Amino acid sequence: MKKGWFSTIFICIILVICFNYREEIVKTVMQKVTENKEVTLPDSNNYDNNISFMFVQKTDDFHVNDYQNLLNVIYTILSNGTDEFTFYCDESYSECMNDFDKVSHDQVLLSTINNMVSPYNSYEKIYFKSTNYGMITMSVGKLYTESEINLIENKINDFILNNVNDGMSAYDKIKVFHDYLINNSIYDKARASSIESGNDSGGSNSHKATGPLIDGISLCSGYSDAMKIYLDKLGITNYKVSNTNHIWNLVYLNDQWLHLDLTWDDPITNTGDNLLLHKFFLIDTNTLFELDSTGHNYNGDYYPEISH
Repeated sequence: MKKGWFSTIFICIILVICFNYREEIVKTVMQKVTENKEVTLPDSNNYDNNISFMFVQKTDDFHVNDYQNLLNVIYTILSNGTDEFTFYCDESYSECMNDFDKVSHDQVLLSTINNMVSPYNSYEKIYFKSTNYGMITMSVGKLYTESEINLIENKINDFILNNVNDGMSAYDKIKVFHDYLINNSIYDKARASSIESGNDSGGSNSHKATGPLIDGISLCSGYSDAMKIYLDKLGITNYKVSNTNHIWNLVYLNDQWLHLDLTWDDPITNTGDNLLLHKFFLIDTNTLFELDSTGHNYNGDYYPEISH
């Protein structure tokens, strides 16, 4: 009995050693395969702005070798408009999978990167799948459907045709659209209240550009998406700035970054009057904080252009 018992233990030890050894072999082989695998992103769709910012930059290196490169890869995939793409951790980046795990669960960080791509390529849902060998697949569920994009494109193209001309300054081109959005939509107070109470059941598109452009009702995200799409179409560099409660536009105009907040220029009044203001129209950061130092707080590490 004792001899049989020791034999069983010995066999188990051998099996464990073989299994671990096999795992190491497989891991080594996979690393070598991924190191030598040429990874090329498909051609971008029509909505890729192909712009690099201070926080994230476009890249063609999809063998991730540091934390910044990891962020750049995620930004590049989103900006490109690809629905699904696989990239790899470089063997030299020992913390790659740990950093990836943190980034993939950081909704604020991912939302920040989302702010810097075209709304048409932005995600409503984003999924990551990874292996122990450093292979990561990113899948993107887009916020806008093709039918919604067609509606928005037709609306904005028609607006530009009838309201914008080459003789106008960039400032005036932005102002005329700012005024149009506010004059033709109202803030979705009911849905904003339901979101604040944690009982949002959707029911409207006020969180998208179709809200102010098609339905005449909007949340701050609807205003900022509509403005970003318009600015992108004009070729004006911009992105969205957000915190946990609010989102607005940041625009690069006349060699400076300026804030543009349509939501706060479309205030809710006790009388129900639909006011049009320009207090938050293309203002610098000092002016923004003089007007409101709490609603427009932001993470300076995510939006370094604001302080430059």
